[in-house]
This record gives sequence, C-alpha cells and structure tokens, in this order.
Amino acid sequence: MEDYKKSVFVVMGVCGVGKTSVARALATCLPATYVEADDFHPEDNIEAMGRGHPLTDEMRRPWLNDLSQAIVDLSKQEATPAVVVACSALKRSYRDIIRSYVPHACFIFLSGSKDLIRERMVNRQDHFMPLELLDSQLEILQPPSSDELHINIDVSGAKTEIINQILRQIMPETVA
Repeated sequence: MEDYKKSVFVVMGVCGVGKTSVARALATCLPATYVEADDFHPEDNIEAMGRGHPLTDEMRRPWLNDLSQAIVDLSKQEATPAVVVACSALKRSYRDIIRSYVPHACFIFLSGSKDLIRERMVNRQDHFMPLELLDSQLEILQPPSSDELHINIDVSGAKTEIINQILRQIMPETVA
C-alpha cells in the first residue's frame, strides 16, 4: 500500500484468533485510531453469545451498519490518520456491508489451526465469547476471495512477528 494514511484496516477472523490484540498493536504502530467492533453490539447480541448462541445474519446486520457508519464518521475527522478495526467479518456478506460504507477497506485475515485458537480461547479471561462458539464461527467462516482487498496472516507466531508481517505488506519501505 503506497499510503496507509486515511486507510481503513479491518483485522478479521474467528473468535480467539487475536483480532483485538493485533488490531490494537497495529493501531499503535501506524499510528491509527483503534475501533473495537464488539463495542457496537447491542446488549441482546452480547447476551446471546454469552449463552453460547451464535448470532444470526439478522442480528448482525444492524451491528455491522452501526460499526460501518462509525468508521465513516471517524475517517472524516481531520485528526484521524487511519482506522484499525477489530471485527470478525466472517462472511463475505458481512464484509460487503462494511465495504458498502468504506469501499477501500483492507481486510487483514488472521487464521490459524483450530487447536491453536482453542488453546488461546481457553487461556483468555474476561471475554463474553464462550469456547462453544468457535465451531459455529469456523462453520460460517468465508475467507476473503481474490477479488477482495485483503492480507492473509498466519497467527502461529508471536504477536510481534504477526505485526511485522502486516507492516511489511502495508508499509514495505519502512519495515525490514
């Protein structure tokens, strides 16, 4: 990417893959404004997920619309250099909603083995997403296609390695 400023990067993947920690670190490195998509879920969605119930497309649509509008609003602010969003964006139709608001959004697809992700979920604390929802997320996951602006990142390495992989693709001239 020639100029990441004013860009929108959506760090995506299933629960437990490290979206939040990677997106926060990336936002610090760029610098960019960080947005946590989970903050835009209505309480009903959070309660459903907390009970182990996967969200339906109908439950996700208002959440994705609200999130996308917030990204647009942030992008219009003069002081916002770039925006980094942590959002599952599991299906193409979900990414299509985001792209309908932000056509230039680049999706950073974090992926790893089911065993690795499960281990990370078991070890994290204070998150509303139960381990039981990993299987449902893996079932509906539609990785980005070649016609979608995206970067594929394997999360089996350390967080610094993951961030460096992303930065090499976003800003190759500044990362060795």
